[in-house]
This record gives sequence, C-alpha cells and structure tokens, in this order.
Amino acid sequence: MAHQLEPPPPIDLTAPTITRTERIVVNRTAPELFDWMMAAKLEESMGEVGSLPGVVGTTVLTPGAWGVTGSRRKVHLSDGGAATEQILETILGERWRYQVWDYTTAAAAPILYGLGEFRYRPLEGGRTELIWTYAFRLRPNGPLGLLGPVGRWLLKVAFLDRAYAVLMRETLKGMKRGAEAAGR
Repeated sequence: MAHQLEPPPPIDLTAPTITRTERIVVNRTAPELFDWMMAAKLEESMGEVGSLPGVVGTTVLTPGAWGVTGSRRKVHLSDGGAATEQILETILGERWRYQVWDYTTAAAAPILYGLGEFRYRPLEGGRTELIWTYAFRLRPNGPLGLLGPVGRWLLKVAFLDRAYAVLMRETLKGMKRGAEAAGR
C-alpha cells in the first residue's frame, strides 16, 4: 500500500518555521508512556479546543501498526477536515518525530506542513517529563508566507501562542490522564 501514497512535502531544513514547546510530567516511566502513546487512540486525547477542531478518528495508510518510522495515517477532524501524518524517526522510549501536511481544515490554510516531536525525559520515582515541540512551515506563496518574518510573527502571536498553545496543553493533559489511568 505504501508505494501508492503520494510523498509528503519535502522538509526544507533551511526554511524558517515558527515553533512552540509544551511540557507535562506523567506518572509513568518513559518506556511505559512511549508504548501507551503509540497504542492510544489520538481522538481520546485531542478534542476540540476553542475554535480548533478535535480529532474524531484516524485511518492508518501504511501496513502494520502505527508507531514505527514510515508509519502514515490520515487524521480526521471534527470540522470535517483532515491532515496526513507520518513518523519520520522513532527512538523507542526516548523520542519520536513526525510530519503533518495536507491540512484541509480552515485554521491550517496558511500551513504547508508541521513538524512535531515528543521527547520522554525520565524523572525520579518512575515519572516522565513529556516534551512536545511543534513547528509550522508557512506556504511560501500564501498570504502570510509572502510577508516573510512578519507573516511568521502574525501566525505565531495570533495562532501558535494562543489557540494552538491551548490545544497542545489540553492534549498533553488528556495524554497524562489516559496514560496514568492505563497504569493503574
């Protein structure tokens, strides 16, 4: 099935992005939390927040289970939109990086792709600091992209540091609840 999929947009490591990082401490070891996140349903942690749609389901597009490098899935949103997500790198129990593109929801219209990373930092007492970083690359020929640094600043202050920051924090709280409940 993977050979029939369109390739994701190329990642330009020199292109400017806007980035945000959020953190939460979870009462699970790093390997336990990592395993839980790979098996959990995204829609159970990532609901609607304010004007942003939540996840209502996912469809795996590549053979095998979600969670290995190259895994790809379609993420279905509560506003009828969707996005495609693919794991770029997985280091078991330590971190995983992914790319998101093909956004069809209105809130993401200026975005060419997103790059996400979850890092798992072990703490004393079997706890883990979960660190989620997300970066957006604007469409270079879109209205905000054509504004260069001003367009990135506008997206950051109007979207990433407001609505998307709340979405990230609420998603992390949902992941914490789910992972800790699964460990009981």
